[in-house]
Amino acid sequence: MSTKAKISATQDGQSVIEERSRRVPRKARFDVSPYMFILPFVIFCLALLLYPVVYSLTLSFRQATVDTFVSGNMPFNGFTQYQAAVADPVFWRAVVNTVLFAFFSILFQFSIGFLLALFFQANFPLKNFCLALLLIPWVSPVLTAANIFKGLFNEIGPVNQISHLIGLGPFPWLADPAYAFPATIVANIWIGFPFNFILLYAGMRSIPAEVYEAAKIDGARFWKRVAHITLPMLKPVSVAVLTLGTIYTVKVFDLVFIMTGGGPANGTQLLSTYAYQVGFSLLNFGEAAAIATLMVLLVLLLNLVQLLLQRK
Repeated sequence: MSTKAKISATQDGQSVIEERSRRVPRKARFDVSPYMFILPFVIFCLALLLYPVVYSLTLSFRQATVDTFVSGNMPFNGFTQYQAAVADPVFWRAVVNTVLFAFFSILFQFSIGFLLALFFQANFPLKNFCLALLLIPWVSPVLTAANIFKGLFNEIGPVNQISHLIGLGPFPWLADPAYAFPATIVANIWIGFPFNFILLYAGMRSIPAEVYEAAKIDGARFWKRVAHITLPMLKPVSVAVLTLGTIYTVKVFDLVFIMTGGGPANGTQLLSTYAYQVGFSLLNFGEAAAIATLMVLLVLLLNLVQLLLQRK
């Protein structure tokens, strides 16, 4: 066979191979490269999110004490841990405190954030500087904020000194349940309102200015524009803010634990601090896991109530 014939046969063979590769169905050519990009995220969710939740749920149905936990022989006992939790009066005190803590915290965090977002829609000198200052409570470590408010509400702290100057006298802010609980709420409001503010502010900035201008031409005053334009168009953002706020507030632990430790007399005991006390002070890991599971159910219930009220 001549050289030209060999070259021609080679080219014909390559063209046949290319033609066959074009005819291969797309389903047969599976590309795994896109899935490799999300594989680290999937591993992270399974290892650090899903596994602890499933393990905590299974632990709540077992007799998990120090002895059984170390030995690895934790017998299944059904809903015994849940029954022990709901039979404790401290548990119901923690449930009531958690609901009230979440309600008042979210109410004032959202209200303050909304009013500040309205205020910052206007342009004024040092606006960006003031925006940065408002974010300080949010970016500050909770440990720092808790110790700051613990010092503010101390017996000889600035709050009592101001009360003494105006003739109201000192108050046992952190020693009396009637005062300690509002003090922790005030601290949590200070920490959480910038989060509400920044999301509501971004949502208001996305509302077209032409809508407000048309309302002004029709003679609508400021608060009427807020009620009939801002609030309805801000509803998707408001739902997200309230949902996330409920989740963050119900699971608050470090702030209350540092300020009061759940006391005095369980006056500031939340489900998070109570679960910690049962698990790491009483060393009953199974009941602590049951309390944590009930806390998750409480979050779902509160969010469901919010969604139903917003639909109405």
